[in-house]
Amino acid sequence: MRFLSHIIGIALIAGFTPFAAAQSLPADSANGDKSAKPIEITADKSLEWYQDQHLYVARENAKAVRNDLTVEADTLTAHEREKPPTAAGTPPPQPQPAQNPGDVGGGDIDKMTAEGNVRITTSRAHVFGDHAVYDTDKHVAFVTGDHLKYETDKEIVTAKDSLEYWEDKKLAVARGHAVAIRGDRHVEGDVLMAQFRDEPNGQSQLHTMTAEGHVTVITKGDISRGDHAVYDVNRNIAILTGNVRITRADGTQLAGDVGEVDFAANQSRLMNEGSGRVRALLTPKSTAKAGATKTAAP
Repeated sequence: MRFLSHIIGIALIAGFTPFAAAQSLPADSANGDKSAKPIEITADKSLEWYQDQHLYVARENAKAVRNDLTVEADTLTAHEREKPPTAAGTPPPQPQPAQNPGDVGGGDIDKMTAEGNVRITTSRAHVFGDHAVYDTDKHVAFVTGDHLKYETDKEIVTAKDSLEYWEDKKLAVARGHAVAIRGDRHVEGDVLMAQFRDEPNGQSQLHTMTAEGHVTVITKGDISRGDHAVYDVNRNIAILTGNVRITRADGTQLAGDVGEVDFAANQSRLMNEGSGRVRALLTPKSTAKAGATKTAAP
């Protein structure tokens, strides 16, 4: 079985090389040329090559490794781009000799698919799902499944429908009751969009997070709700708009046009930007139960 895995690794290295672009799925920050190293593919069971369909399939505990990126799944499939027919009288290009056993020529993959127990890992993040597709032309990755999760040492993001990463836009999207937790900060919505920026040290860092639809922001003392929210990571402040309601731990309820949640100060406030008024419903603290028991007569 080890021999078969080795053969799979050699045979698929060049064919899977375009998938190297998927390193940025979890905002990978490896420096240098991403295409400098090939991908090594191994599997416990088999490699299947469907020449007419331009497909390679690696089965059972399949793994693709390149630099610090590892993609694991029950099955990995690579679709090779169909090449235009050679003009009459023009000889087809000749394959180049391999430089070493782990670097063979050929292969131009336009799509990679991972099926079953998908795990995508880099030095700073882990992504889990049941199904993943990477489009090498659009530089977009889609991960779906029942237990979607994006995890780093600082945050955990979960979603019901899908996790996406748009590499060129440096944009990650979680869809379907998406929840982001970072320490005591909790943001959820129908859709969460995280925008990353490259820092001078070469690291890719979260810059802003936008939440759309049924937005809830939770701090230690307040629960804030609205239709839309933008979380500024540098300021550590979230701004909510659209039917904003804030419920405080003491039962006080506030409503207005705009809500501001300051995670650092652990406090929230409402602001009015329309023609209406900021409203508060104050719940008095009861000092005695209604109908307190009267002192019995001797």
